[in-house]
Amino acid sequence: MTERMLAAIRCVDFLKRFDGREYGRAYKEYVQTYGAVYAEAVNAAAESEDGLNGLTEDLLNGLEAVWKKERFWNRSAAKANHKQMLVFYLSPMLLGLEVPGCAEFAELLRDGWAARWPRDAYQVADQKTIKKGFHNVILGVDLDRLRRPVDDDDENP
Repeated sequence: MTERMLAAIRCVDFLKRFDGREYGRAYKEYVQTYGAVYAEAVNAAAESEDGLNGLTEDLLNGLEAVWKKERFWNRSAAKANHKQMLVFYLSPMLLGLEVPGCAEFAELLRDGWAARWPRDAYQVADQKTIKKGFHNVILGVDLDRLRRPVDDDDENP
C-alpha cells in the first residue's frame, strides 16, 4: 500500500503541468489516478491499531528511504520536488476527497513533515485556493488588473 502511495508523490511529471492553464486538468487526472489509493489507505488506517499517525509515519519514512537511494547531489532536488507534489497535488486532493479522515491525514502529514524538517515546513490549501494564485502576467504586467468593466457612458476617442 505504501508503495502505491509513494508513487503519487514521486510522479513529479505533474509539476511540469503546474501553470494557470494546465493545473486544473492535471489535478483532475491526479485525483482520478491516486484518489482511490489514498481513500483506501485512510479507510484501512482508521480501522488499524496505529491509525492515521502510523500511516503518516510510514509515508514519511518511505520518502526518506527514497531520498537516501538518490545520489547525494540529487537528494535536495528530489526532496523539493516531492514537497511540491505534497503542496500542489496531494494535500489539495486529500482536502477535496469526501472520505472521513482524509483532511485530517493531510494535516497530520503536514505536521509530521514540519516535525522532521522544521525549516522546510509547508501549509495545506485546497485546489481552488491554489488556482486563485495564478495570475495572467506578461513581462511583469498583471493583465487581470488592467481589465476593467466597460461602461456605456465611457467616451472612446
